[in-house]
Amino acid sequence: MASPGQIPGRYNIIVKGEYETFEHQMPVEEYIQRLDNDDVPEKVSVVGLEKAFEDSDLAEKLAQTMDRRANDLEYQSPTVQFVVEGSFHRQGKTYDLRYDGELYSLQQIFGPQIERKEEGDWLVAPF
Repeated sequence: MASPGQIPGRYNIIVKGEYETFEHQMPVEEYIQRLDNDDVPEKVSVVGLEKAFEDSDLAEKLAQTMDRRANDLEYQSPTVQFVVEGSFHRQGKTYDLRYDGELYSLQQIFGPQIERKEEGDWLVAPF
């Protein structure tokens, strides 16, 4: 059984320090490059999403690359964690990331199918 925050085949969005992360960690820019090269590790923690939101071009590039490579990731079924600083804020049926006094829509990056895991305070989204 998968550990909390580590469900294979889904994006796991966790708050830094709340769950165990993987030893292999990479910044958002490297994750985009790895996606483009079809070279995503089997288990990886992506860090710096909150900073990517502050750069709208980087956030848009991440969302587009994730969308374009979704089928490949579904087939490979890696375990991908996005480790964020801040907290989650539910707004209607979607979630935002509260960071440094700002709210950033997680739907912008992960699409509308974000859900909170019942047994913990982390979010998951399909590739």
